[in-house]
Amino acid sequence: MKMTSWNIRVIAILLLLSTGMMVHGQKQAITVFDTDVTREQYYRIPAIAELRDGRLLAIGDDRHSSDYDIGGNWGIDIVGRISEDGGKTWSAAFMIADGDERREGFHNSHGDAAAVVDRETGNVLIMCASGKQGFFSSTLQEPLRVGRYTSDDDGRTWSEENVTDSIYGIFAGQPEVNALFFSSGRICQSSRIKMGRYYRIYSAIDAPLGVGCLVLYSDDFGMTWQALGGPSARPTVTPWGDEAKVEELPNGNVLLSCRPKQTKTSGRLFNIYDYSTASWGEMAVSNDSESGTYSEDCSCNGELLIIPVIRTSDHRQMHMVLQSVPRGPGRQRVSIYYKPLMTESDYDEPTDFSWGWNCYQVTENYSAYSTMIATASGNIAFLHEDCNDNPGTTAYDLLFQQLSIEQITNGRYTSIKQ
Repeated sequence: MKMTSWNIRVIAILLLLSTGMMVHGQKQAITVFDTDVTREQYYRIPAIAELRDGRLLAIGDDRHSSDYDIGGNWGIDIVGRISEDGGKTWSAAFMIADGDERREGFHNSHGDAAAVVDRETGNVLIMCASGKQGFFSSTLQEPLRVGRYTSDDDGRTWSEENVTDSIYGIFAGQPEVNALFFSSGRICQSSRIKMGRYYRIYSAIDAPLGVGCLVLYSDDFGMTWQALGGPSARPTVTPWGDEAKVEELPNGNVLLSCRPKQTKTSGRLFNIYDYSTASWGEMAVSNDSESGTYSEDCSCNGELLIIPVIRTSDHRQMHMVLQSVPRGPGRQRVSIYYKPLMTESDYDEPTDFSWGWNCYQVTENYSAYSTMIATASGNIAFLHEDCNDNPGTTAYDLLFQQLSIEQITNGRYTSIKQ
């Protein structure tokens, strides 16, 4: 049979369907923060949260005339926008954390926001990197600083706190932890552990080479923090874990998903903190190109999320883990890997997360950091960096889209409203 271009396109679509890979139509994405290289206005690093009244809060770095991180860029702000219609339209941007390039120390810059909304009070918490000192030049004498921002009125007003000393103080006996920042995106809140007024929250922090990522938890909504497994725990020390995300497993244990420092591993690093043994397990690598969280020549963070779903073939209820990450090569083709968790044997060891993943491709473009949350409607609110209207560059816009579990899994699973 003669192969026409139409035949080739049909075959390609069938192949994508058979492997669970669907390429998202970019027309559905809404630009929330628009980078404009002609007027030197750059946005980076997405975070998103659903407020208690159902409105969405999108958060990003306003990096002004450069896309460089703290240390190479002064005066970075954290800004937000609100959507009252599920992400179709967004308010004007407003200030959350105001960086001042004229000032030294903590107030110079703020960025890489990690956010959570408390499920009972509706209070909003953001942990962020702050100051003028960059990660790679951070020392215990002059560190990359840590900010805590809170709102008890749905993001209308914000309180600021410099918590640098208390966060570094957790590792007072480990002088090698001389640089750190909270991994941007979503802070995880437990559905099981409640101490006093708040349910426990978890967040990963990035630490220097040879230390890897670390995990903190707080029982007072981020006022004080402790190291999960103790200050000397090193869940991904080899091969040197980097930025990471954490999520609570259905049995209450904590799943860690970390990007590697070395791109040759080509996939996420997984570990589990087991409350029954009060210890981390043995790290596993998910780098198989067919069934792992494969990412070609790309070291970039994404988001980790576990939600309840129903398998459409037999209406069986289970959980599903989602991991967003660029598929590469390099920082492009942001995708969402997904894997069903039917029984506890599917998630009792870190090696369980090395295989069994399917993939939904969100964009073909150059694209990098991404984050997502499960909304009360059961859909996934997804915000990611995408070159969008700056083709062939890494000048990213922050794009939003509502994705259903049916869409992500090609109809194999459906969501359960939260």
